[in-house]
Amino acid sequence: MIRPLNRRARRHQRALGRIALTVTLAVTAGIGTAAGTAVAEVRSASADPVVISTGARFVPRATIVLNAGETGFLTAQEGDDRLRWIDYATGATTILEHRLPEPLAYNVDEFRFAKYPGDFGHGSDTVALYADSPTPHVTLQQRAGGGSPATVPIPEGQTYVATYGDTVITRTGTENAVTNLHLLRLENGEVLDRKLEGLPEGWNLSVSEGDARSVAVRGIKWEDTTMSQGWWVVDLATGGVKALSPHGESVSFDRDTVFQFGAPSNDAALVYRRDNLDAEPTTVDLRDVASYNDVVRPLGDGFVTVTPPNPGDDEYRGNQLFLRDATGSSKSLLAVASPSVHRTPDGSLLVAGAEENTTKGALDWGYYLFTPAADGTVTRKRLADIEDREAKPAGISLGSGILTTADDSQYYSPGTYIGGYRSTWLKTSGRPEELNSTIDGLVSGRDDDCSPAYGTYCVTMFASGDGYHGRKAATEQGVTMLYRNGAAPWGPRVTSRLDSPQLVDLSGRFGIVNQASGGQQAILHFKDADTGSVLLKREPVAASVWGNTLWSALGRWDDTGSNVPTGVAAKNLSTGAAGDSFDAGCVPSDLQAVGRWVYWRCSDYWHDFKGAGVYDRQAKRFLKLGADETLLGDGYLVHRSDATGLTLVDLHNGLPLSGKEADLPQRVVATAAELGDRTGRRSGWTVDRFGGHVAYTGEDRRVRIVPSGVPASRIAVIDADTPAMDSKAGAWTPRWWLSKPAATWSLTMKNKATGKTVRTFSGGEARGLIAPSWDGKDAAGKYVPNGAYVWTLTAKPADGVQADLSVSGTVPVTGGAAVWRDMVGDDGFGDLLAMDTTGAVSLYRGTGTGALSSRIAGSGSKFVTDSVLVPVGDVNGDRCADVLVRVGDQLRAYRPGCGKTVTASSPYTLIGAGWAQYDQLTSPGDVNGDGFVDLIARQASTGDVYFYAGTADHRLKARLRIGTNWKLYKRIVGAGDLNGDGRGDLLGVDSAGVLWRYYGTSTGGVTTRVRVGSGWGAYSALVGVGDLSGDGRADLLARDTAGKLWRYASTGVGTYGGRVLIGSGGWNGFKGLF
Repeated sequence: MIRPLNRRARRHQRALGRIALTVTLAVTAGIGTAAGTAVAEVRSASADPVVISTGARFVPRATIVLNAGETGFLTAQEGDDRLRWIDYATGATTILEHRLPEPLAYNVDEFRFAKYPGDFGHGSDTVALYADSPTPHVTLQQRAGGGSPATVPIPEGQTYVATYGDTVITRTGTENAVTNLHLLRLENGEVLDRKLEGLPEGWNLSVSEGDARSVAVRGIKWEDTTMSQGWWVVDLATGGVKALSPHGESVSFDRDTVFQFGAPSNDAALVYRRDNLDAEPTTVDLRDVASYNDVVRPLGDGFVTVTPPNPGDDEYRGNQLFLRDATGSSKSLLAVASPSVHRTPDGSLLVAGAEENTTKGALDWGYYLFTPAADGTVTRKRLADIEDREAKPAGISLGSGILTTADDSQYYSPGTYIGGYRSTWLKTSGRPEELNSTIDGLVSGRDDDCSPAYGTYCVTMFASGDGYHGRKAATEQGVTMLYRNGAAPWGPRVTSRLDSPQLVDLSGRFGIVNQASGGQQAILHFKDADTGSVLLKREPVAASVWGNTLWSALGRWDDTGSNVPTGVAAKNLSTGAAGDSFDAGCVPSDLQAVGRWVYWRCSDYWHDFKGAGVYDRQAKRFLKLGADETLLGDGYLVHRSDATGLTLVDLHNGLPLSGKEADLPQRVVATAAELGDRTGRRSGWTVDRFGGHVAYTGEDRRVRIVPSGVPASRIAVIDADTPAMDSKAGAWTPRWWLSKPAATWSLTMKNKATGKTVRTFSGGEARGLIAPSWDGKDAAGKYVPNGAYVWTLTAKPADGVQADLSVSGTVPVTGGAAVWRDMVGDDGFGDLLAMDTTGAVSLYRGTGTGALSSRIAGSGSKFVTDSVLVPVGDVNGDRCADVLVRVGDQLRAYRPGCGKTVTASSPYTLIGAGWAQYDQLTSPGDVNGDGFVDLIARQASTGDVYFYAGTADHRLKARLRIGTNWKLYKRIVGAGDLNGDGRGDLLGVDSAGVLWRYYGTSTGGVTTRVRVGSGWGAYSALVGVGDLSGDGRADLLARDTAGKLWRYASTGVGTYGGRVLIGSGGWNGFKGLF
């Protein structure tokens, strides 16, 4: 697996330190399943947008326990301004009336809150609410409120520090130079102010830990570069002060003891009795209990430890919570826990965490209470769930109603991955409500294309419109890659060999990339996996792709020379044909194309704005625009400004004659406040240019889909790939890319020659792409005959707006069932065999235009010159045309193979002997309609005519006499189907040169003859050659005595049109034409 790099990774290095006690201000993080929203909803400027559900952030929601009391605890959480009181016994949550000044902001990368919310009391059910107005005071209430709160005014000259139990602590001096501490208590409605005595003068004093009974005070004094430190315990009831060891890093209170960590050495703790602090403390060796930087809390006879996560090592959620004893033996209490561990008045520990850890996805995060029992065990109780923190979108794309977001869900390790991709399918008719969503692949750290100074992640994204999405940034190897919506693996990708290629546009199978700094531009063709290609490399210009149409500026925006072209021109990437063009009036630096609309923006080499506008290809009109960032949709555009937010401008009724934006309907779809800092085009907001709407990621981390209110254009095919079909190579897999989603579609396949429908396909919803697969068989499961087929695609627009789609085209089919007389090429056109006077056989291919190709000589042995060749199509099921040959008295079935001319050395199967009795052998095709080519033979002695029915292999069924004494005919010719009834017919030329026609019947017989015409005795050879012109009718070739070759085109009603010369001479050199 490639491990992507990230510019922001490794910004924090693990700092060496001593064993430390978690302070009350520490952070917890959490994800869970409770009700409530992080930020109050802000009413959208647009009417009724659709709010899309988001995933949970990989890093749990950060929380702070503000006060752990006797019956419950007070907590605040990231992204919320509310305070919650949670009851230990029931887990019930009550929201306090008091709110924080603003929602708590949390920095995941630095594992800290941007600002501490303040002090709300410690060690009891008394919640302290400090306020500056009208004069500084603290309101003391019980739990979430109720009853009669008490007010403690802060004396003039003192500053509020904290509240422990019902004692308010204040200070004098400055924050970094505290001179004295005071204890304020209400007694009989009066405030008793007790200045703490016994603390050293001139020291900076701070309260570091405590409960309702006592607090620990730390004092620090600097003399030049020498620091002195002291620790004291203050009895809140009496104001008494007792000194502890001057060493240590932190102090923690248990019910009966005081722990001073880091004293007398870094890996030890002094344990004092709370009821006799003057007694000699005992020393506990912690070397086997915890390592440096661990959070350690005494619990029962042991210690609870947890290692804080280190962002510098890609740790952002927490680590395992252990119960350890002094010998080092341990037991896991939680699989992952916050390092913020809080003691309750009864000696229990309160911590946020999860019982199971996951490699990917959210944790089942909640609050847990651990209580020691008399037997030395510890009980665990889950108190309450902690709400999910919504994943923060870093990128967004929308195409054909498929929303893709890149967010910090699933996984977060900036050294490799920064989140996950999520696909959401929206309704394509009516309101674009959410239908379903999938969690796809991971967002690589390299997908982020923001500057490090931007301060957050952003992923500039593009929707292909056919179920894929791409990003501006390439992979570590410089590969431009797409992901399929709903799938995790890598999708189609192309190596452009540009230095740091950046995707600038994407539509269906085509994309445009620019080198990051100067260099070249490449036009990409995405195919399956890594089989795509670079279609074109050139100097970078403003460019956009819509379906298979590439729009390009004719001049380079960064060209500082004079007379730089200002034109814009289109080119078809499938055919190379030139398309529309127009003059933008300035050199574009950005182009966007959607259907009839083309947007351009001009900035010079120094990025100074020079102009912008929209060109309406249909009306040949222009619209002038300002400098705001703009995205073009189907019949509308959206631009963003810092003042207004997102504004939609309706274009669908055409551009005004004035060319001014002010003369078009427009409305704000998202205010600047709603958009917040997610202002990046294609990372914070986007449009669905494939007939869809507007989407943006708001300040509240939710994605909103705003209906455009603009009717989309008529559904159209904007690109198509309909290659020729070779049934032997595999299925036919055409693709049609659509301008907007279709609700249903149908594909009909018809034989071009006969007009017969051979197969119909249909499907439901198609988002941007219709991609059926045809195995080359008809509805009965048989391979269709080779030749041209007309496909007709119809589709109903999903939005119900404007007319249905109907397009058609032609596809040549080869490798299917061999067509009668089509011996080479599998094109469905009739071919001609010719034997010279030496017995060598040559072939002339039908061209489909009524003519024959040049001679194709056989490369094998020669036949004896009196051999008779009868082309019969496929006689053994290999889908190659075969030839029956009478050699002497034998009838043989020769199998030359597909695309080869029959010779005497071709493999054959003997059908039988006794065939010398026949002086005429011919095949009219399938006479009886059973699907097999038949044979007609005239007995020389009697003139009787016999019908031999073909079978699925080389064998023939027993003969059936269908005519007596046909000696009057100089020639009997198998003509093929002359009247369109699907049966092979016969022709006969009598001694007077009259041509007669016999239609075939279902029994293999023929109908009564009908005169076709006279003068046919002038020809030395007649061959029913099949379809030469591609009209599906069986044509006739005739060689005259002068050696010229003539074609008679069938009319389809049993007659022929006038003759056409297709061979000017030399055909008398052949002994026989077959």
